[in-house]
Amino acid sequence: MLDRPTGSSPKNIAKRPCCIIAELGLDEHDVVLDGVVRWLVLDRALFREATRYILRRKGDSVRLRILGIDYPAMILGTTSEGYELLFDNPLDPDMVDELVSQHLTDE
Repeated sequence: MLDRPTGSSPKNIAKRPCCIIAELGLDEHDVVLDGVVRWLVLDRALFREATRYILRRKGDSVRLRILGIDYPAMILGTTSEGYELLFDNPLDPDMVDELVSQHLTDE
């Protein structure tokens, strides 16, 4: 059984699919994973590492690097789609809208 994330994203913000090249830094292990952000909202994101298999992780402190900027977060849980992240601080709504609009997918 996969580790499902708990909680929910803000009700007024839909998870819009996107494909943003990013890196996920696992703070404790000093490891950086290449991958993509599959959806992004103010307080959360789904990161899919660029490998065939995803290791189950939960509660790890991480840094999501998008366009050279690090956003501290925590892994809420792991699904077959990737790692659901909860940002330490909500992102700027205009920045999220711009990023998702530029990298929007039909998925």
